[in-house]
Amino acid sequence: MINKAIIFTALMAISATSFAATEIRDSQTAGMKEKIGNVSVNVKNGTFEEAMAALSKEADGKGAAYYHITSLERAGMSSDIRATAVVYK
Repeated sequence: MINKAIIFTALMAISATSFAATEIRDSQTAGMKEKIGNVSVNVKNGTFEEAMAALSKEADGKGAAYYHITSLERAGMSSDIRATAVVYK
């Protein structure tokens, strides 16, 4: 019974991550047919990796399959990170 619970939990974790939006590069944006908007995040006292993860989450929230990061920068002399992306279906 415990093995079934472990297997079920593992499958749920895999299926939850399989629906996450995928980051794409400049060269891949030309093939995208449906731009659905933009997303932006501000991460207080964060890292670039945390900002990228937040962008992916925002893209997921808009129903996007893909996102292309258009800016990723530290806000002035602070440790806050600002990031923007274009999202695609």
